[in-house]
Amino acid sequence: MYQYRFNSMSTIVQISISQEMFANDLMPVYKEFERIEETCSRFKKNSELSLLNRQVGMEVTVSNEMFSILSKAGEFYQETGGVFNPGILSSLEAAGYAGSIETIRNQNLRLRDANTTTAVKAVPFSLDAAAQSVMLHQRIDLGGIAKGWVIDQAAALLEKMGYGFINVGGDIRIFGDLPRSLNIGIEDPNDSVRMISSIQVSTGAVATSTSGKRKWLRNGERQHHLIDPRTGKPSSSSIVSATVTAPTALEADIWAKTVLLLDEKEGRNWIVDKGASAVFIMNDGEIWKGGIPNGDV
Repeated sequence: MYQYRFNSMSTIVQISISQEMFANDLMPVYKEFERIEETCSRFKKNSELSLLNRQVGMEVTVSNEMFSILSKAGEFYQETGGVFNPGILSSLEAAGYAGSIETIRNQNLRLRDANTTTAVKAVPFSLDAAAQSVMLHQRIDLGGIAKGWVIDQAAALLEKMGYGFINVGGDIRIFGDLPRSLNIGIEDPNDSVRMISSIQVSTGAVATSTSGKRKWLRNGERQHHLIDPRTGKPSSSSIVSATVTAPTALEADIWAKTVLLLDEKEGRNWIVDKGASAVFIMNDGEIWKGGIPNGDV
């Protein structure tokens, strides 16, 4: 397998593919990541998302990429009963996540108390397919969906050239027909150099959601980026890390976040209902493996 890598979305994009690629082959993949970051980053002042967030309550015509991502976000909002909700930006900022994770990681932010206990109940936006427009009802964050979306787009481009897989910060999408299953190690959420479990996949995707990595202190209290829209606060789930298989990276990304927020009992039921497999690492160190395996769990 040939290996290629580049930086995007504050992480490393790694490609393993059966055929040798040259600069012209790799460029469309690189450009796809660049385009989605310019579209969906809330940390870039002139990104399409940042411009949209400054026009809450107004009908705005958006790009094809933004409309497609928002359409998917709306579908997942309905599918999860609002557990996946992009309208959490104010709650993220109130928790201290107002700058990139590199600028706040391991910081003890001194912020005035804000009301972070209000549930994010409203449908965050309305779409008009005919006009390809959106009206935001509250400011949104697309960090929970953009990465999975662009991984699937990149995999579709790569499949035209061979078989293999793409790994973006631990979220993996297989493309083409692999000759054998992948055995993917699962990190200890408190020690990234220690693998404490694994999961096998031969098709589709696998993603991990964890409250153990993107964390900081706000007025001395531990915070993380996984906001539970039912409370408006960082999740207090007993699941610290959820690794989930799914047909696509987008689904794997959303499902992993959803089951973590749902907590152990409801999260297990979700996995079974979806016909997926999963590994949950609990805050007491217990490991749960279950679901319907894509290979062996």
